[in-house]
Parts: sequence; C-alpha cells; structure tokens
Amino acid sequence: MRISPIPVSLSRRAIFALLLAVILAPPVAQAQLSFTPGQVWLDEGGMPVQSHTGGLLFENGVYYWYGMNFAGPEIPARTLPRLDYAWLLNMGVTVYSSRDLLAWKLESTQLADVSYGPGGLLQPLNLVVRPKVVKNDATGKYIMMAGLISPDFDVFNDVIYAEADRPEGPFRLMGKLGWCGKPNATGLWTGPWEPGTGQKDAQWGAAAGDAPDRIRAFDTTLYKDDDGKAYLITAHSRILAYELSADYTCASRVEVMRGAEGEAPALFKDRGTYYLLASRLTGWFPNRNSYFTSSSIHGPWTAQGPFAKGPGEETTYGGQTTFVLKVEGKPHAFIFMADRFGDASGHDFPDFKTATHIWLPIEIDAATHRMTVNWRRSWDLSVFPPGTGAK
Repeated sequence: MRISPIPVSLSRRAIFALLLAVILAPPVAQAQLSFTPGQVWLDEGGMPVQSHTGGLLFENGVYYWYGMNFAGPEIPARTLPRLDYAWLLNMGVTVYSSRDLLAWKLESTQLADVSYGPGGLLQPLNLVVRPKVVKNDATGKYIMMAGLISPDFDVFNDVIYAEADRPEGPFRLMGKLGWCGKPNATGLWTGPWEPGTGQKDAQWGAAAGDAPDRIRAFDTTLYKDDDGKAYLITAHSRILAYELSADYTCASRVEVMRGAEGEAPALFKDRGTYYLLASRLTGWFPNRNSYFTSSSIHGPWTAQGPFAKGPGEETTYGGQTTFVLKVEGKPHAFIFMADRFGDASGHDFPDFKTATHIWLPIEIDAATHRMTVNWRRSWDLSVFPPGTGAK
C-alpha cells in the first residue's frame, strides 16, 4: 500500500517568526569540562559569571559562590568631587550555585536594595566588597560579612553583616559589625608601627580620628576554624584578626597578625598549619602575592615568600588573591582563587567589565609546609590525588 506524504506548508510570516525566535533565543552555554584560568567563565544562562572578590561555602552537596557584580554602570573619573578615578554603582552580592564547581547557576542577588535617604548604608555609591559567608552551626544561620566602601574610602570603610536562613538567601542586612563589649585594643590603623606589623608608609592617617569602637574594613575575609570559632580578617598592610562571638554577630577581641602583612587576605588550614595569603599594596596593578604560615591562628606568622610558579609569576598571573577553597571529598585539596582585573586606565582604575577569574590547584609539601601554585592553562579536579580522608 502506498502512503502519500502529507503536504506541509508554512507562510512567509510563520517562517519569519520562527527565524526571529531562533535569533533572539538566549545563548546556551556549552558545558565547561575544565578550569581555564583567566578566560571568560559562562554560567548556565550563557552569561559571564559575575562573582568577584568573593568566596565560597559548601552545604549539603552544593557549592555557593558569593561575589561582586562588575557589570553595572560606571561613573567616569572626575565626575564626583575630589575623585580623580572612576567608580562603580552598587549592584549587590551575587549568589551562584554548583555541584561540580564548573557549571554555575545564578540563584539570587543580595544587598542590592539601595537607599537614597541620609544615613542609609546601602546607598548607590557605597560598594559591598569582598563578601564572604560562613554557617553558624549552633544557630543554623548563614552569616555574610563584607566591606562597605564609599568613594573616598573614609566616610564608609566599615564591615557590615547580614543573616539568612538558607545559603542562597534572602540575606537580611543587620548593620555594621560592632563590638560585643568594650574593645580590647584601639588605634590599630595608626602608627608608629612595630616591626612585622605592616609597611610603615601604609598607615591610614584618616583613622586617627576614628571612634574607639569602629571596625574598619579595607580588605576582608572570613574564616571558620575546626573548633567552630569564626574570625574576621581585615588587611591594609597591617593585618588584623577579629575573633567573633559565639553567634558570629559581634567582635569579642582583636589582635595584630604579627609577622604578616599585605592586603586581599585569604586563610586556610591544612594538617595543623595555617596559611595566610596576601597581595602587596600596589593599587589595582597586580603584584607577586606571598604567603605566611603559623601553627596557631594567633601567630606569630612566618613569611614564606611568593607562591606562584610559572609564566606570569611576577604578577601572580595578573591576579589578586580573593579566597582559598577547600574541595570537599578530597583530603588536602585546596583551590587558589584570584581576580584578574582588566587593564588599569590612566586614572589607576581597571576596566572591571573585562575582569576574569583565576582558579588554580594549591600544591602543599606536607614535610616542609611549603605551598606552590603552578600555572596551568587548563585543569580539572583529577589533579588532586585520592587520599585516605585525613584532614
């Protein structure tokens, strides 16, 4: 029996509509099979991952990546009074999720509800920088801390914190981080500085007029130790460690991390040794980041020199430290995270819209406690050897 084909015809209008739908369809990101440091990293929606100067949290089989969004409007240099460099508008904190550290889904944007009224913290020109999140196991709350920075780095240069019931948010802004009681030390950003507590010419003179209870931000990170205690680390040549209260909502004491100095701090621990990474103070221009070690988070810290090895090591591959990630399920496996900012303009301000990410595996010599970050064009998690599960 012969079956005649059913004639199918489309009008020109239908064909045009179909072609238009294909052209306007959102891009579909190809599955990323490996880490490619310094290259554009697309999320599941086909857009560049906008999560800069931030950090990660692992919870229930999922990694959450928190960071700054650099895709917003930029204010040209000399637009604001007494400001010779460009500035960004606050776009909040992005929250991405992933199960394999390669494919990322944008979950939400937090702390982007700006206020134009006097006294508001989240004003359009106040940037929320270097956000990090830790979970408080006792309260079940997720605590985010970040620097709140105004264009002059002085009116606002404080640490803010927010709380959430879930890692993806919503996060509720609680205000500036304060002291649980009376500060145990004051005047830590002004001189004279003792040897091993920072570069002498990096003192922040404007801090001389600070109230005794002000907690300056500069560059910040959060660290949760094995015993559940959490620490806020702030750095601007001198590096300070604030021990947080049991619920992580106020500072109980502060101390200088003696022997360590720099900015853009990142802290991790392996086999009883603490590693503190930091960059030099060279503005937005990249430099050779270094690291320090200690057997105690309270120090003293020993300078170990640069850790980058390979082409571009003199500028840490064009990047600046932002975080060190512990890879779950793989003992002694850590990833060095950095931001490679765009080329700096004539006003010492990079083109943030071209910023990319640098993720590279950290190699640790268990006998000497020395760490190295070798350059790799492409790599995956198989570089970390299987182990016994020891921490």
